[in-house]
Amino acid sequence: KHPLIRLLKESRSHESLLSPSSAVEALDLSMEEEVVIKPVHSSILGQDYCFEVTTSSGSKCFSCRSAAERDKWMENLRRAVHPNKDNSRRVENMLKLWIIEAKDLPAKKKYLCELCLDDVLYARTTCKLKTDNVFWGEHFEFNNLPSLKNITVHLYKETDKKKKKDKTNFIGQVNIPVSSVTGRQFVEKWYPVVSPNPGKGKSPGPMIRIKSRYQSMSILPMEMYKEFAEYITNNYMVLCSVLEPSLSVKNKEEMASALVHILQSTGKAKDFLTDLMMSEVDRCGENEHLIFRENTLATKAIEEYLKLVGQKYLQDALGEFIKALYESDENCEVDPSKCSSSDLPEHQSNLKMCCELAFCKIINSYCVFPRELKEVFASWRQECSNRGRPDISERLISASLFLRFLCPAIMSPSLFSLLQEYPDDRTARTLTLIAKVTQNLANFAKFGSKEEYMSFMNQFLEHEWTNMQRFLLEISNPETISNTAGFEGYIDLGRELSTLHSLLWEVISQLEQSTATKLGPLPRILRDVNSALSNPACVQVSVTADHTASTPSAGNSISAGLQKMVIENDLSGLIDFTRLPSPTPENKDLFFVTRSAGAQPSPARSSSYSEANEPDVQMSNGSKSLSMVDLQDNRLLDSGANAPGAADSLNDSQSSLGQLQGVWSARTQQSSMSGMATDLVVLQDKLRISNKKLEEYETRFKCQEETTQKLMLEYQARLEESEERLRRQQEDKEIQMKGIISRLMSVEEELKKDHAEMQAAVDSKQKIIDAQEKRIASLDAANARLMSALTQLKERYSMQTRNGISPTNPTKLQITENGEFRNSSNC
Repeated sequence: KHPLIRLLKESRSHESLLSPSSAVEALDLSMEEEVVIKPVHSSILGQDYCFEVTTSSGSKCFSCRSAAERDKWMENLRRAVHPNKDNSRRVENMLKLWIIEAKDLPAKKKYLCELCLDDVLYARTTCKLKTDNVFWGEHFEFNNLPSLKNITVHLYKETDKKKKKDKTNFIGQVNIPVSSVTGRQFVEKWYPVVSPNPGKGKSPGPMIRIKSRYQSMSILPMEMYKEFAEYITNNYMVLCSVLEPSLSVKNKEEMASALVHILQSTGKAKDFLTDLMMSEVDRCGENEHLIFRENTLATKAIEEYLKLVGQKYLQDALGEFIKALYESDENCEVDPSKCSSSDLPEHQSNLKMCCELAFCKIINSYCVFPRELKEVFASWRQECSNRGRPDISERLISASLFLRFLCPAIMSPSLFSLLQEYPDDRTARTLTLIAKVTQNLANFAKFGSKEEYMSFMNQFLEHEWTNMQRFLLEISNPETISNTAGFEGYIDLGRELSTLHSLLWEVISQLEQSTATKLGPLPRILRDVNSALSNPACVQVSVTADHTASTPSAGNSISAGLQKMVIENDLSGLIDFTRLPSPTPENKDLFFVTRSAGAQPSPARSSSYSEANEPDVQMSNGSKSLSMVDLQDNRLLDSGANAPGAADSLNDSQSSLGQLQGVWSARTQQSSMSGMATDLVVLQDKLRISNKKLEEYETRFKCQEETTQKLMLEYQARLEESEERLRRQQEDKEIQMKGIISRLMSVEEELKKDHAEMQAAVDSKQKIIDAQEKRIASLDAANARLMSALTQLKERYSMQTRNGISPTNPTKLQITENGEFRNSSNC
């Protein structure tokens, strides 16, 4: 079978590493003064979507199924530790950093970098071989950081693992003061590598090119942003139309990102993207091909929204395929100027197979397509139909999804968090060619004279156009919206509002007064927020949730221990690595966080989640055991002092009901019979709702299972069809080769016969030539004797003449047949 198909079949999801029953954990945070909760980069543990919880008793690492799931678990824990987060002023520290490349290093060696923040290991790059330069091109992003002073990049040379010294060789380090990269702009430069043993020569040492930006952002209590958030929610179109002409491309990206996150939190993202897109359609008029091909706010907004709600979909749809391509050694170069003509048919077959697999993955991904994107695309289709231009809706949907999301993700998987490593040259070329074919398929266009070497794919494009149209209809069908999962990630609304305020404050201060007045009360709102930021005494100040540690031992020492174990490749000792189940109501009772009874939940409403609030369940005071999934529910954050027992919300399952009844029986002396009856009614309602949800989930699961089975059968049929087609092509090639060989053998026999005949003719002529040569030789001898006889005769005649004797009977000579002279006078 094809190697790429084999790699795809061998690849497996790791979602079920541990069963939910094995994930039962308890973290007692009631006596903790310092808790550090931070994500762990995949390069540290070799596992994606992990986070670490560090307390005075030690450190635990947990693994989740997606980045959104991990962020939600972390936020749940932070809110358990700091329930007053939304009602306090806090400081958020963020770092974005690219380790791009290194130069002036010895060739034919592999190199890697480790990224440390204040001497704590946070991430490492992959190993890369030195060619002209060592190119990594890897991106790292960290939020909720403690206050930092130094960024250090350690450079190592990988050595042979078979040798006794199996550790990497330390070459040197780059030290970057945080103050030198603090601000809104990125700093990109070549940094010298400081070696522990500098050479005495004058040759320049190694250097690393790094791009970085550190931001320390003050975030006010949510109440202080209320008017600002209301203005953004109700006046986003005015804001975009007034500011777009004066925004740089970079500012458009930041503004679009903040708006998308804010409006997703406030439930207006669909309206925002629809209004923005219809405005873009009106602006372009008949030049509809320009939509999504310019750096407008509309383009940047849909890009950011796709990344926000579509990251898990992207991983599910293309993650395994891209990983298999990275591991495959198939060559798909089909440009005749870059490969030999003998290899071209094989390369074309490889590329066609890869494109078929990629497109099969994409069109079969409709069952996991994000609900929010379906709603947006359905809204676009409806609006275009209302405007009398239903034909343009398909272009909008395909251009946004493929031109701005799927095809860029195929070309640059590392930029879309599909894989950390930047691809090698051959893989990058393969990904580029697949993206070209996929984009032409989305555009319903064939390859022309500009890329004539790709024209062999036109038959594939035409064959798949119908499937592409069906896929675009499916992902914008409003009737199937309820069948797909929605966005489950966490959005820090306070941070996004603070980011947008900082950007708008800078941009609007540079506007002319006549332009600024078009924004209504926004300049005044921004001034009010800025005044609050400038006056720290006006609100309570709170450091970010996971940086309350005052003693360095609980914060850095545990991470330093983690760093040591990671370097020594020993993760099975002190680190407790646990696979967490999905944070759903069905498994809320598996993971509990205890908190002292004196901790008061925040009365402020949090708009960070896109899920709906449920009614509160009030219970008596007592020791509080708070489920992590309960922490997801806004009701626990909204209840305040009026609902002191909100932390004891009931689970939506019969097992949690039994657990709660045990707690309830322990409190019977503190409660009245009427309260028990009331709570029992509430419990019965909850149980009935839970059973109804369970039936709904089972029906949905059965439907999805049938769909998946159908897709698997279809996919298997496509694979078998492809294999059969390849087998037939192979048989045809073998028949052709046999025919060619038989023709060559017959031609060879004819040539041998002709050669024998020609040789016989040559031999005959050679005999004639030899006979002629003999005759010529005898004639030459006779001629020589004749000349000798004539000479003798002449001499004799001369002597007789001188003596006065006249010959009376002259001698007559005759030449015999043998060329001899004979005297004829005697005859």
